Amino acid sequence: MDIKDMMVEVVYESKDGMFPLDIAEAVSKRFQTPITTRQVEQIVQKNPKLFVEKNSRICSPSDF
Repeated sequence: MDIKDMMVEVVYESKDGMFPLDIAEAVSKRFQTPITTRQVEQIVQKNPKLFVEKNSRICSPSDF
């Protein structure tokens, strides 16, 4: 499982979306894989079909 898949699991479980720092902390805690907010932001930018940014929060596309 790569970081993108881990982020998908964490973000899609949240109802209101998450801030990049919250995503990094959740992935690190849940999967014991260190990740930075910069990595989170890069993955979000590279995967516009998987993640949507709304009010500085990262959400799943189905939250709209």
